[in-house]
Amino acid sequence: MRIGAALIPLVGWGLEVEQPEAARSSHLGAIRRLVEELGLGAVELNGDFTILYPDVFDRKYYEHVAGLQEELGFACTVHLPFLWLDGLSLAEPVRAATMQCMAEVLDLTEPVWVESYVLHLWGAWSSLLANVQQMSADEQRRLLDEMLRQASLTLEQLGGMISRQRVCVENLEGFPFEAIMPLVEREGMRICLDVGHLVMDGGDALEFLDQYWEVIGEVHLHDALPGGGHGPGMRDHLPPGQGTVDYVRFMERLSEGGYEGVVILEVNTEADLLESVRRMEPWL
Repeated sequence: MRIGAALIPLVGWGLEVEQPEAARSSHLGAIRRLVEELGLGAVELNGDFTILYPDVFDRKYYEHVAGLQEELGFACTVHLPFLWLDGLSLAEPVRAATMQCMAEVLDLTEPVWVESYVLHLWGAWSSLLANVQQMSADEQRRLLDEMLRQASLTLEQLGGMISRQRVCVENLEGFPFEAIMPLVEREGMRICLDVGHLVMDGGDALEFLDQYWEVIGEVHLHDALPGGGHGPGMRDHLPPGQGTVDYVRFMERLSEGGYEGVVILEVNTEADLLESVRRMEPWL
């Protein structure tokens, strides 16, 4: 088991596009800091940066990442782009653009040895449509069937671009994961278990582990406060120990079961990352 993090807590989302070399240097420096200073064994790259800032995160950048990977020996994963995208979209131009963006990221990250590609299969609008309470049960079922057909097409096409075993479909809020799982199994893909999203959706992380252990290829670990409803009490992407997740039992279960994949600490600030790493010391 290798514990790692994304770069967001150290670099944020924004950058100065007029200074591409400085931006690249900042991200490469963050990778080095995660591994050398914080002692982490894995780094998750964010494919959205490649789509949002193509003049910065180009082939040259990923060649530098590959050089760092060879030097420092960390495991690398890539979160495929998801902002403003949707692999279940009934608007085919949107789904097609989603595939195009993923193809661009797969191509540019080719110099890096990537253990797993995390996929947000659906976006906000699919989640919203799946939960419209004013629909009749029959209408909602027909809509779900249409979105699942789009999901099937997206997974099939993605499987034609890359080894299916390296694709990890993430559980997200607002859409029934049990409806997606047969498609994942059919395509021979795996799961990215996002603990915080699962808790926010009313699930139990240990039960999820028991049910899907054999096909879990990556874990996103962050704590959550479900709260109830969608008010300000609901929060996720918290450091372990600040929400309702029994992260000690969860990590012990991974360790005892011989989990060999990557656990990515998915928090948003440097302070939260430092706290998360401190909590993970028994397993580093």
